[in-house]
Amino acid sequence: MKRHWIYYALLSLVFAAGGCGDDTAEGDTPGQDTGYFDVEETTDTDGQHDSGSSPDDANEDAESPEDADDPQDTGEPLPPPDFGEPLEVAEEELGQWVWISMPEMRCTDGSEGGFAVNFTDASRDLVIYLQGGGICYDTATCSLGGAPKNVGDDPLRTALDRPVREQRGFFDRENPANPLRDSNFVVVPHCTGDHHTGNRLVDADSTTYHHVGYTNITRMLERVVPSFADANRVVLAGFSAGGVGISANYHQLASAFESVGQPSPYLMIDAGPFVRPPHLKESGQQTLRERWGLDDTIGTFCQDCFTSGYHEIYKANARLHPGMRASLVTTYEDDVIRFLYTALNEGPAAAVLNKMSGEALRAGLQDLADWVESQEEAIAPGKFRFFYYGGTGHGTLHVDGFYTTPGVLEFIEGQLGEGDWASVRP
Repeated sequence: MKRHWIYYALLSLVFAAGGCGDDTAEGDTPGQDTGYFDVEETTDTDGQHDSGSSPDDANEDAESPEDADDPQDTGEPLPPPDFGEPLEVAEEELGQWVWISMPEMRCTDGSEGGFAVNFTDASRDLVIYLQGGGICYDTATCSLGGAPKNVGDDPLRTALDRPVREQRGFFDRENPANPLRDSNFVVVPHCTGDHHTGNRLVDADSTTYHHVGYTNITRMLERVVPSFADANRVVLAGFSAGGVGISANYHQLASAFESVGQPSPYLMIDAGPFVRPPHLKESGQQTLRERWGLDDTIGTFCQDCFTSGYHEIYKANARLHPGMRASLVTTYEDDVIRFLYTALNEGPAAAVLNKMSGEALRAGLQDLADWVESQEEAIAPGKFRFFYYGGTGHGTLHVDGFYTTPGVLEFIEGQLGEGDWASVRP
């Protein structure tokens, strides 16, 4: 019994360390039926139900991802989204965080979501940043995985990570060394437990879980893209769960910006890698596919993600958006990544009792970089570069490590510049 309680305590602590803000929402908001998810719920063999097609235009007759006539599956551009009204922020609120409530966005418990903005008149540059914070894919992780189920009553305090609120890392407007200091920032909290990738409602444990992070990004971009159709530069970034999410959402975000005449945005992944099998086992990937409804999200443009591994999304994004300049920054022995991969590969108990070694994660990261380098012709004219460094820390770009980690700043400046820039893989 003592070991049982130690296990659950450690599980909660480690997952909570994976990117959550210091001030998290207290308690859960009861689920709401707003009519937003106009879907027919069907029961799966595992006792869960599927939301079907996307919540905004659910259609029982929608074509499957395997349909060869689906433009998303053949590599053609996505159709332009239904853009809404541009966002407006009062002049006196420039340089401050402002919460944008979105009744069309939902969190795990069905409550209303939204996103935060910090705009400036210094430039028309834009950074869209997806936060991390926990995971929810089964009873144990949904109970103790550290993923907020809502944004709380005061989202600027309860939903934004402290380094974001305090404008550290590349959010720092005062540091002249920061190449992103004059950007307009849009930050999407992680409140769906699905790493911003899902499109599914799940009935489990007498609860309905809204794993609709991917659709939330669609709702966000419908407001943000028309606000920055004239952007000088667009950077898409994410940390931890948000690093996974920004890769999964790159296609729909890039397509939206390209539809208004923008080039392919930059992609920055911070501590959210998709390593290849067997480092991330097929069984773990299948668990997420089924739980989060990934056939309706990344499956619409990356069928290779299901046959070869989720790392294939990097090649799919480059193929669909020529000229993409992407980067992955992470430590070799990241404690949170090792814990998460062990939980997915072997189960949550193994993550506590026998976590993946630092050497094993290093091997997986090097294998991923080797594979990307072997795909240079397929990725061209795009570029994907890696910055790996020693240590167990989790996250670099949104914290002081952006300036204190030797070489990181220069690496990001290279990505934002012209021509090629080199990976760092000591």
